Amino acid sequence: MPGVPAPAQTAQPKTAPVQGAAATPAPAQPSQPGQPVQPSAEAPKKPEAPAKEKNAKSRKDKKSKKGRKVDAEQQEKTAPASEAPVPMPSAAAPQKQVPPTQAEEAAMAYAKGDYATAESIWRKHAEAGDGQAMNNLGVLYDLGQGVEPDLGRALHWFAESAKTGHPSGMSNYGRMLEQGRGIEANPEEAARWFDLAARQGQPEAQYNLGMLYELGRGVPQDYKAAAAWYSRAAAQQQTEALFRLGHFYRIGQGVTKNPARAVLLLYAAAMNGDTNAMKDLEDMARAEPSRPDAVLFGQRLDNTDRTSMRAALQQYGATATREDNAYICDLYDASKVAPGARQMAICYGPGDPAPLGFLELDYAAPDNRVEGLILKMVTDRFGTPSAGEGEDAHLWNLGSVVVATRYEPTRGQLSLMYMVPRVYHLTRQR
Repeated sequence: MPGVPAPAQTAQPKTAPVQGAAATPAPAQPSQPGQPVQPSAEAPKKPEAPAKEKNAKSRKDKKSKKGRKVDAEQQEKTAPASEAPVPMPSAAAPQKQVPPTQAEEAAMAYAKGDYATAESIWRKHAEAGDGQAMNNLGVLYDLGQGVEPDLGRALHWFAESAKTGHPSGMSNYGRMLEQGRGIEANPEEAARWFDLAARQGQPEAQYNLGMLYELGRGVPQDYKAAAAWYSRAAAQQQTEALFRLGHFYRIGQGVTKNPARAVLLLYAAAMNGDTNAMKDLEDMARAEPSRPDAVLFGQRLDNTDRTSMRAALQQYGATATREDNAYICDLYDASKVAPGARQMAICYGPGDPAPLGFLELDYAAPDNRVEGLILKMVTDRFGTPSAGEGEDAHLWNLGSVVVATRYEPTRGQLSLMYMVPRVYHLTRQR
């Protein structure tokens, strides 16, 4: 079967990123040892929108010394690997929280790369028992942001956060257990912690648990359970879950084969920069007969380049706000070439001439009336959408070109997008 294969046994689970101000939820009850962990029928809660962070490379760490340390600085160096197993959180665990103003200050500092300020605030509240601050401090030590990378301390703070029942702390502690980072690998125990966090709606935990079911690592291999957890994480736009679920729909693994649904999910993952999803889309495009009507401004979108598009747009009267080869994308005032549109971005891949990879038109859409007009316009031209997500997203798979509309009511904006899969992933890598 062409396409991206299932993750290798060494696939890495995702880190739950640092979190903003939020009360620590009441912990869920753990699964009993030896029982398979199954998705809950209850709809997951929507967590805070986290900042995107990449996993740090795994590093070997020396085992912590045994014994109880009175000094706080020494205590955090002692990893649970040399202690009794971290107990599952109880419903009566005290829930402390960083005051909102300080939480916001730490979050803003972290977003700006001022890790020292964020670390200072989070350390103070982590030592006072705040589960969220504990998790965030663990992320800093895990990724070496503002502090020297230290697996022992990262593990310590993730474990302490997990004890309070904080979803991200439980997910990250499970990740350390699954990877065997700073502690002996224990996939079964990792699955239990992922399950606790996943049932509270933590998207990385949902993805990680799905990955374990797909691989049969720590739990019985079960593609249906994997698809169910990927689906929950994908509903929260977790990028890797969007890709894995899209791939499942593409090959019919754990779900009924559905190419239209696959394209929609893979497109969403590709929009978030997932190169595997882009390659899957490219493979699907090769198998789909190309439509000769995928033309805009007189240019066939799968066979045009920066020089040709600029010349065509000049003839159509488009006003450039930025045409600079130093940038991936050219920007235009779209009002003259697309009535109702505000801005147009056209992005290109590497090469000379640079091939078209992506074109997006943004429309002001204070209500769904504009959405209806654009949807009708595209449907009249390309036919019934290949796939859709309710009323807010539609997609047309034209073979070598993918067309999509996305309505964002909270922003009052509608986007009309044209993507050339074989080039788009190259624009994201530049």
